[in-house]
Amino acid sequence: MESRLFNPDMLRLARDVRELTQAELAEKSGITQAFISKLEHGLNQQPGDEALERIAGALQFPKEFFFQREKILGLPHFHFRKRSKLGAKPLARIGAVINIRHQHIAKLMRSYEIEVAKPIPQIDLDETGLTPEKVAERLRGYWMLPRGPIRNMVETIEDAGGIVVMSRFGTNLIDGLSFRLEGLPPLFFMNKEVPGDRFRFSLAHELGHIVMHNAPDDDEKMETQADRFAAAFLMPSTDIKPYLASQKLAGLGRVKAYWKVSIKALVKRAYDLTLITPNQYRFMNIQYNKLYKEGEPIEIPTEQPERLKNVVDYHMNKLGYSLDNMSELLAFRHEDVERVYLGGSKGIRLVVSN
Repeated sequence: MESRLFNPDMLRLARDVRELTQAELAEKSGITQAFISKLEHGLNQQPGDEALERIAGALQFPKEFFFQREKILGLPHFHFRKRSKLGAKPLARIGAVINIRHQHIAKLMRSYEIEVAKPIPQIDLDETGLTPEKVAERLRGYWMLPRGPIRNMVETIEDAGGIVVMSRFGTNLIDGLSFRLEGLPPLFFMNKEVPGDRFRFSLAHELGHIVMHNAPDDDEKMETQADRFAAAFLMPSTDIKPYLASQKLAGLGRVKAYWKVSIKALVKRAYDLTLITPNQYRFMNIQYNKLYKEGEPIEIPTEQPERLKNVVDYHMNKLGYSLDNMSELLAFRHEDVERVYLGGSKGIRLVVSN
């Protein structure tokens, strides 16, 4: 370890995950803030053994974590839905958690190959002249999905080579985040604590970003396009119209159970397809807010990903990785490897608190 260089980026990452200021870390570790500040700015290039032990203990990461040479991702701000309502600390922590999980996936994928016949495509709206609705229609056809509801959104994406990562964001202001990186499958980091119907729509929304948005554009424009894509992908106009004939909220409960989308999304889809007038749409939203202020009826189970679990199982069972090996590979504590990747209950949670 002495021959390796301390990486100040990893110190900032660990501090963001724990949502600690430099001063708070100094108090928690017994190391002066001046020393920590110089470490983060690369002015002190190598902490001593005792200082490293204290910092690692306070941040609850193994010492090896701070010597990794992995690149830190500066996540594009347009990926964060409703981000303006979150404070700087929670946003920084979400970014840090996603960075750590991305680093883990990158390491694991070096020994694992995914073969996909029809991967997630990239379609430029400006070049093709297509609408988000037409892109959704073509994608369903490309993947040869049957008419009607999407049986399982997670499975659909993972069959196309994507990796869905369940995350505890600790807030309902961010539903998901997705991106492509060279050498890796498309990654979808999804908030596991939102209702199952909202989860499916948010995942379809992120799929829209992955397919249509290769370059940043106006935030609001991209969000609207991704919502339009998600609605058309989950509720194709020809197939959904007969189910939206009823203009009463009470009748949409059964429709929700079949299509696995929220009643609110069904009302919006009926309006977008001009099946109800603007006045009817306003009235139904008023009714909705009165009837379902405590939540919608009919719970849709949250879909569970399998791809990352299979990658970990491959390392443990096929490649013979022990818990020690996995901990060393990921620069993660044993208890956190068990909890995050092996289904255990021990260890801290990589979560974001409001």
